[in-house]
Amino acid sequence: MGASCKKGSKVVFGMRLLQSANLLFRPIKRGTFILFIAMISYISFSLFLFSAAINPSLTGETQQHISADSVRYMYYAQSLRDGGSDPFVLAALYSFPNTLWAPVLMSLLLQNTLLIVVANYAAFLWSVWLFSQVTNVRIGVLLALLLGNATTLVSLLSVNKEILDLLATALFCYWISRRKAWALVMALGIALVNRYEICVAMLLYIGVQSRWNPLRRFRSATLIVFCIICSVALPILLSQNMTYRLEEVSADNSGILLLLDNLQMHFLFFLSIIPKLLLNLFAQLSKLRFDMNDPANTTILFFNNVANLFVLILLAMQKRWSLRQDWIYYAVLNAMVMSIALVVQPRYFYSFYAILCLEASRVPNLSERFQRLELRKRTVG
Repeated sequence: MGASCKKGSKVVFGMRLLQSANLLFRPIKRGTFILFIAMISYISFSLFLFSAAINPSLTGETQQHISADSVRYMYYAQSLRDGGSDPFVLAALYSFPNTLWAPVLMSLLLQNTLLIVVANYAAFLWSVWLFSQVTNVRIGVLLALLLGNATTLVSLLSVNKEILDLLATALFCYWISRRKAWALVMALGIALVNRYEICVAMLLYIGVQSRWNPLRRFRSATLIVFCIICSVALPILLSQNMTYRLEEVSADNSGILLLLDNLQMHFLFFLSIIPKLLLNLFAQLSKLRFDMNDPANTTILFFNNVANLFVLILLAMQKRWSLRQDWIYYAVLNAMVMSIALVVQPRYFYSFYAILCLEASRVPNLSERFQRLELRKRTVG
């Protein structure tokens, strides 16, 4: 009996060893190899850019403004490290909710800029993995769309909110698909201390999807009602703060944005929301200029808008823009909340862009393939 058991265990061990050998020497698919080489090339290029330009701008060796507010976050972190005696820093970090907490904390914990890059890449790769668990996606397409946005490149190489926006969005989409409580808690927590408007959009989605919403099955109607509520509530609830911000905008801007902000403050948000959304997504396309001293507000924003346009054209070609898709419904709510801001800032819509990338890289299901086939037959006929 004992001899037969030993013999059986040896056979099992031999089979497992053979399976491992087969896995080790299995030919690598060409697509996987190309994707691997592309990722290695991208990471190498990004590290060269980090060493040559971004890190010197963060450490004060150059005066280039490449990575938006990163220098500010690092200064606040250093001030806290030195004892927190700067009243300006304390005042900025005192309020709640506060969009400074997450990037300042990240800079405080990871004192080395290279460690920040490693952490950003880790968050990015985890986000991609989470998206791959939401639905069946083409990883190569998803990576190409995300990494093709200039905002992603700079965000990977500096202290910023956008990578954390991406992670919070991926966690929330994972919760939408898998209903894992830990993912929801993490998504809401990260969003609350990083960019609380995204947390508001998440809570709004949960609310409109609850059984307490009589319009739950009518998503377009729900969006219209939300827009009307914002039109009435924003001037009343936020009048003091919004009026102050409007004065700031008036000092630096004129024309259509100022007009749209005034409409918003006079109960006409439903008229201003779509033009404001279009300004955030596409306004920089008419402002191409290569300012080497301030690429954060010129070149990078231009290519951010190029990426927005490309992914929307791709979705239009794929005929994929349906509120029936849960993450698209959330993306629209997210964009509506972000459109409340009085300034044009494309970086605020990075989480919206990430969800568009998810949908554009999704493998079509059988019904969608059948519909395409029927459409081709009708076209040919």
